[in-house]
Amino acid sequence: MRRADTSSASRAASSFLDAFRWVLGLVFLAGYALSSLTEFRLWEAVFLAVGCVLYFLSVPRASRFHKGFALAAFLTLGIALVSRRFDVAAFAADLPSYFGIVAVLMVLSVAGYPIRAPRYEVQIRALLTRLARRGVRPKSAVAGLGHLLGTVLDVGAFVLMDVICRRTIPTVRVDALAWTARAFAFAPLWSNLNILTVITIELTGISYPALLAVGLPFVVAGLVFTLLLTQVQPGALEAPAEEKLDRGAAAVLAYPVLLVLTVALANRFSPDTPLTVVLALTVGAVVLLVAAVATLSVRRSSPVRRLAREGRTALVASHAEFAIFGSAGVFVLSLTQLGALAPIGSLFAALDAPLVVPALVLAIALGFVFGVHSIPMVLLIDAAFPLSETATPALWAVAVLVGNGAGMLMTPFSNTTTMLSRLTGAHPLEIGPARSWKFALPFAAAGTVYLVTIGLLA
Repeated sequence: MRRADTSSASRAASSFLDAFRWVLGLVFLAGYALSSLTEFRLWEAVFLAVGCVLYFLSVPRASRFHKGFALAAFLTLGIALVSRRFDVAAFAADLPSYFGIVAVLMVLSVAGYPIRAPRYEVQIRALLTRLARRGVRPKSAVAGLGHLLGTVLDVGAFVLMDVICRRTIPTVRVDALAWTARAFAFAPLWSNLNILTVITIELTGISYPALLAVGLPFVVAGLVFTLLLTQVQPGALEAPAEEKLDRGAAAVLAYPVLLVLTVALANRFSPDTPLTVVLALTVGAVVLLVAAVATLSVRRSSPVRRLAREGRTALVASHAEFAIFGSAGVFVLSLTQLGALAPIGSLFAALDAPLVVPALVLAIALGFVFGVHSIPMVLLIDAAFPLSETATPALWAVAVLVGNGAGMLMTPFSNTTTMLSRLTGAHPLEIGPARSWKFALPFAAAGTVYLVTIGLLA
């Protein structure tokens, strides 16, 4: 009887906390911002404590993969405790950096707020029609727009493109979405709005311009080639939109680029602040400013109410993010304290400099294919083999991003494949690896050859 009462009380407490998850999320974000900007240790303690609460609430509601990852993480933690190598102070000092990734992801989830308004959907449809009339194939237009919008909407861009495709190219919608995902694979190589890009920049210690100097030539050439491939694909507009283009179309195209530039400028004027913090604060400030200006211009509260709805949804639906990055923190930090990462470091250290690039591409891609998200994977590699300790850190940074681009197309576990599966109804293995391996493998090979060649010429 007591056990039943205890179980009932536990469920009641869990339900209560879930009902106020968005409040906990706000406290979590406030703790992240204040702990990043001040030296008051209390805010870091609040951030860590609330993050742990949200993590333990998230794991039971996450997927079986996330639950398995959490189990592996806590088994590793248990081994560290039994071996008496566990350092509580070091663990507590490093864990907030993993929760910081979740905080940035939650902010980025509302980055696309300004162009998610219904009127911009009309403009995107009109823009697609205008491009088609000028000889651009619908798949090329959808892939190009999906890449650009993906920088601020992440895989949410696929949802918007799916809406457009259903109305304009329904017979080739699935194929168009697959090409959109392939074009989107280039986004992390240049956009500082991508959390993996930001983390990679911080781990390698390079500047954003240094990343662009190495990555942009490959991005431009790869995107041009990808869009040329879509130009020879079949498909035509079946229901051309009649809407006229206005300045809303320019806003759709300009907003992602302007937001990238704003983050870059903010980082330029505050070089001592971690880029993850700059990203979260800058994006948050821009979104709030846009909402305020929109509210004043229309003299209604609808823009602010829409932002509040989107923000609350992001806070409530963050189970997967907390589950994977909380578990990644426990797993990587436990392995580090056990000394289990030493063989990985020795393996990379034994390679000649030109071979490190293909090894990084292969490790990130294969890790992703077998279920380890690229962010925990790069953190794991950096813990064993510091990525900043090289004469060519930009090459290693781009190698990580190339491996991620190939892996996200080849694995059934990525957000890209998961979203495509949800939109199309196809199995993740069919919409992911089965459709994209012929693109992902040349993508990885071309990126590797490009980076190795630069390394040999440097």
